[in-house]
Amino acid sequence: MMECGIIRDLMPSYVDGLTSEESSRAVEEHVQECAECRDFLNAMKADLESEKYPKIDEVQVKTEIKAFKKLKKVMDRMIFGSIAAVLLVAIFLWGFYENAFLSRKSVMSGDVKVTYESMDGVVRIGFEPKKDNVQLDGWMGVGHDETSGDVLTNESGRERERLTLVSCGISPVRREFDKGSDRNFYVSYVFLDDGTVIYLNEYGECERVSENDILTVEFGDKSVEVMLKELRTEAGAEKLR
Repeated sequence: MMECGIIRDLMPSYVDGLTSEESSRAVEEHVQECAECRDFLNAMKADLESEKYPKIDEVQVKTEIKAFKKLKKVMDRMIFGSIAAVLLVAIFLWGFYENAFLSRKSVMSGDVKVTYESMDGVVRIGFEPKKDNVQLDGWMGVGHDETSGDVLTNESGRERERLTLVSCGISPVRREFDKGSDRNFYVSYVFLDDGTVIYLNEYGECERVSENDILTVEFGDKSVEVMLKELRTEAGAEKLR
């Protein structure tokens, strides 16, 4: 058996895998029989492993973890802030869109062009917006006294009809798709020889009324009352202009 000193001199090269096959076999045979050299070899291998995988400094680890947590907290705040900012912008844009294009507003009389058509007892009165980016609409309701709030009635005993005109904006997208669509609002009356007038009520049903009944048209700045029989001619429509 080779001397321990020679074997231990070969051990660094053996551990690094640089010894010849014969020398490697000599080292392996020696450490099988020599406990001290075997322990020496194991210790050398352990030192090599510790150099290859150095022990992590616990203080450094704690510092890095703390820095990572701080960075994560900052990133979370940034993400939350970005989401909140996007939501605020979305709410603002929706509010602007709703106010500009969805909500219905009273229309001023000066912003409306009133047209008149008549043929064989059928009269159609049109309310056309003077602005390009709005659409007019209207609905029939019951007229009320502005002071008392009481329902107004005609001489016939029927409740007075009130036409309320409103406008809403047209969004650029809708304006592009609705090119050529009618932005006007119309009311039509059929005048019969017996003094009866037929028109479509707010439910889309034909209704018969007296030509002496009064129609109130509500603009944003004024109310105009006109007797239905006055609308037989364009002179009656002039009162709405």
